[in-house]
Amino acid sequence: MVTIKKFVFNPFSENTYVVFDENNTAVIIDPGMYYTEEEKIIDDFISKNDLELKAIIHTHSHLDHMFGTAHLAEKYQLSPYLFEKDFETYKNFERVCEMYGIPIRKKPTENLQSIDLNQELVFGQVKFNVRYVPGHAPGHIVLINSATNSVINGDCLFYESIGRTDLPGGNHNLLLDSIRKELFTLPKDTKVYCGHGPETSIGHEILNNPFLNY
Repeated sequence: MVTIKKFVFNPFSENTYVVFDENNTAVIIDPGMYYTEEEKIIDDFISKNDLELKAIIHTHSHLDHMFGTAHLAEKYQLSPYLFEKDFETYKNFERVCEMYGIPIRKKPTENLQSIDLNQELVFGQVKFNVRYVPGHAPGHIVLINSATNSVINGDCLFYESIGRTDLPGGNHNLLLDSIRKELFTLPKDTKVYCGHGPETSIGHEILNNPFLNY
């Protein structure tokens, strides 16, 4: 059995996901913890559930999805996973924080592991198939978990909305095409865990998303 636990962190109300199996093998996707108390929430959850954290995975490297990367990488001695087309954005974390006027608490580790689109990510019974869904960010990927019939899709698709495309590397038409090709081809009952806001389903978005339903 695989369990997905959602936490909402930082001033951007970003969704951070802890995914773990019945043997307590765990991964964290898009760690958005900015404040010390948010880091403690994650650490306490890992400790109280006796989880063994095996990986940090990023769907993309916008700052709100990686505030907690430095803390986790240092505390649990892990090198984050990221698709290489988003490496440049990741390395510009400090500059982007300065642009937004956000104080930098910790600098993310420079030791990254590149995600191979052709290889399944496997951590115990937690397994993800990876699809490349650019448009919101140059190296944006989504993580499909068949055990839970779900996809953790970062900021590509939201409940009756889509990710913004006005940031560097964004492309509106590319995002729409990517969603139709890589997400709307999933089974309609696939649950969608979004980077912000509530969950949705592929079927609901096919029928009701105003950006895609035309």
